[in-house]
Amino acid sequence: MTKLALAFFLVNLVAISASAISGYRRGNVAYRFEEKQAITFFSSNQLGATSLLAWIIYLLRRRLIRNDQAHNRTGLFWVISALGFLYLMLDESFQFHEGMDTGLFRLFGRYENPMLDGVFTGLYGIAAAAICYYYRAEILRYRSTLVFFCLGGVFLVATSVLNVGAEGPVQIVFEESSKLLGVVSFLLGHFAAFLGTLGDIQNNLPRHHPMG
Repeated sequence: MTKLALAFFLVNLVAISASAISGYRRGNVAYRFEEKQAITFFSSNQLGATSLLAWIIYLLRRRLIRNDQAHNRTGLFWVISALGFLYLMLDESFQFHEGMDTGLFRLFGRYENPMLDGVFTGLYGIAAAAICYYYRAEILRYRSTLVFFCLGGVFLVATSVLNVGAEGPVQIVFEESSKLLGVVSFLLGHFAAFLGTLGDIQNNLPRHHPMG
């Protein structure tokens, strides 16, 4: 799992570096980090992969429960995770949360841009943290999943902080880079849970002994 994690992080760091260099050559270092550009595409694909992986884990957990009645986990956490990351993939692609702060202010007759998108991404994080705490047994089941989820949480907090206020090109690069590293952290956390679940199923398969 360590080698896989290093490979995934390396690929993402290369993508970040290449995007920054490409933007710098165009006169705007943040160009590839803006909406509908390379980093957004890269991030949304990894979010989609995380959603798919969460659904596969749920199906595997159902098989595990069916094969071994000692396991009483419903795996509902992985369904919520699949739906949550599917929403985040769509949000990344279509920018649902962008402009939420402006829309909210307009309800009160205020038409300026408060530049508080980071608050809404922070609310996403609070909701996710609450769900993770409620279903903490599923996350604590595999050590690598816990480590990667915690790492993803750190990057999410950094992203929310960087997303508040007026953003210059350098700030945008750091914000989107932090978000991308958070995305890959959660992807790896799900992959660790996937491998762990496969191991649990294998350990619970009936053992056939040769006839003596």
